[in-house]
This record gives sequence, structure tokens and C-alpha cells, in this order.
Amino acid sequence: MRRGRLLIVLGVILGLATAVIILVVLTRQGGGLITPPTGPTPAPGEGIPPTAVPTQKVWVALQPIPRGGEFVEGTLGLRDWPSTNVPPDVIGDVSETIGRVAATDIVQGQPILRSMLAEKGAAGQAALLIPEGRVAVAFPINEQSSVAYAIQPGDYVDVLIVASFIDLDSEFQTKLPNLISFLTTRVDPDTGEVSFTLSSPNDEGRFEIPPGLPEGIGSIVYPREAQRPRRVAQLTVPAAKVLRVGPWIELPSQQPPPAEEGQPPAPPPPPDIVTLAVEPQDALVLLWARQSEMYMELALRAPKSEEARYQPEAVTLQYMLTRFNIAVPPKLEYGFAREAFTTEGVSEQPSPPPEEAGQ
Repeated sequence: MRRGRLLIVLGVILGLATAVIILVVLTRQGGGLITPPTGPTPAPGEGIPPTAVPTQKVWVALQPIPRGGEFVEGTLGLRDWPSTNVPPDVIGDVSETIGRVAATDIVQGQPILRSMLAEKGAAGQAALLIPEGRVAVAFPINEQSSVAYAIQPGDYVDVLIVASFIDLDSEFQTKLPNLISFLTTRVDPDTGEVSFTLSSPNDEGRFEIPPGLPEGIGSIVYPREAQRPRRVAQLTVPAAKVLRVGPWIELPSQQPPPAEEGQPPAPPPPPDIVTLAVEPQDALVLLWARQSEMYMELALRAPKSEEARYQPEAVTLQYMLTRFNIAVPPKLEYGFAREAFTTEGVSEQPSPPPEEAGQ
């Protein structure tokens, strides 16, 4: 019983203390209790805050879009934008971004302006088409090296080269054989004066002793023709992406001549250059091969094979003989007569080839 009374007394004391604290706080903040304002009742519309700023729907980026990025579904969205701050060239519909890429970096929440859009492959926007981690290089083409002009933008090609090896003088770094002159001495029988004479330069040959000649008699064998190169064919740059066929700007020299009256217009000349996207190291490979005057061709890849990586074996003369089991014909003491047969079956001597006609 006493315990219950004690709890009631403590509750009353706590209630009074709480009321005193609230009264002190209100007195310090407002100088007294809050009383309803006196005076006339405001008229309708008075004392109401002004209306919100007028807005309009604007297409904005829902996520960051890097330079060259495409506008795909979910990239843009409509948001309310203050009407007084809407840029004049803001796009009116998301369809304006179809087939285009970002010409500059766009941050999240930024309104999309027409000046931020760029056409794919447009002049001045070539950098937007280069895949990340690659660089663009120009590659000269003709009908043979371009797979008969079948290559189109977006294709992937392999670069094939043919390198020709020759023998060089290791010191001069010049093609063999060298030219050689003989230094001879002459002693004047009257004065005893010694003079030196340098013979005219000749091709360096090979000393041989022909069979059947007496011992001590030799000869110098000279090459009949220039040194024949030793060729090797090799795949070098794999999966290069074709960015463009032809120049990026219209050159005056490539414009077809005006057609004469009554004649159809002349077709434009075929392209003579393509732009390839390759890895930076492969760009140096192409530069070195071109400056070394190596023969190069492009091989067109099938769709969905751009990620395939392979390195076929280099092809040389020995490779051709071994792989296809080509037999080297022996040197015989006889051969086929160079004759032609008429329809009557009578043989006649054919006309000499052009190189022998004047002999």
C-alpha cells in the first residue's frame, strides 16, 4: 500500500518538473507564451506564398554518357526543368538521337542539346569511331589488296605481307655482289720510281678452276643477273577494324569530270585508301612494313570472327615444296621441242618469244 502511494507522489513531482522546464524554454525563445494574433482577418488570397516556378519537360541524361557513346534505350528521360532556363537548342524528341553519338562528355542530369550530337563517321568525328585501346591508321588499297573492293566500314580484316630477303655486305649494308678494283704497281725502268694504278671497278666474282684446264689456270665467275630475293609470306596484323573506305573529306582530284550533254554522268573513281583501327604496336608494324616497301594485302574476315586470334605458319619456297610434296625436276639432257600443231596435224615452228625476236 505504501509503495503505491510513493509511486503516485513521484509521478506528480516529475509532471510538475516537466511543466516548469517547458515554461522556461518557451519564455527564453519567445519571451512568453504564444498568443493568437489580434487584428482584422486577412482577405482571401492575402498571406498565401507565391506559386511555384513554371517548368517544362526536357530530355536529360539519366546516366553519364562519354564522348562517342551511343544513345541507347534508358540513356535519356524526361524531367521538369525551369522554363526560363531551358536552352534554345534542346532536343524536342528522343528520336533525334537515333543513329547518333555524343560529341562531348555528358554528365548525369544534363539537358541534351543538338550541339551535343554527332553523326557516326562524319568528317571531324573520326575519333568517335575508334574502339577503346586502338588507334586509326590509313592503309593504301587497290582492287587486288582490297578483296576486289569488297571491304566495307565495320568489317574486320587481317593484314598479309610478303617480305623479300637479299644478301647484304654486313659493313656497307649494301646489296651483294660488291664492286672491286685492283691496285697495281709499276716501276719505271729508267728512274726506278714506283707508281700505283687502280683498275676500273668490276663486279666481285667467284674464283673457280674450270675442269679440263691445266693446273694453275683459274677463272673469275660473275653473276649473270641481279640477286634474286628470297620471299616469305606472313600474316602480321590480325582483326583490324575498317572504320572508313575512302578519304574522310571529298577531294577535288577524286570528283568525276562533268558529263557531256546527253551523256550519263561518269562514275566516281574507286577508293584508294581505307582507315583501319589497330592496336598501337600494330600501327608501328604497318608503318615499318610500308616504309620498307613490302607488298601488303587485306584478307576479309567472316562475321562474328573478329575476336579469333590465330597465327598461320609463314610460307616460303621450302614450305611450298614440303607441304604440297612438290618434286624438284632433275636436270636432264633432253626436253620438249617448242613446236605448235595446226588443225591439219602438220607441225610448224612457233614464233619466237618477244625477248628472242630481235636476236
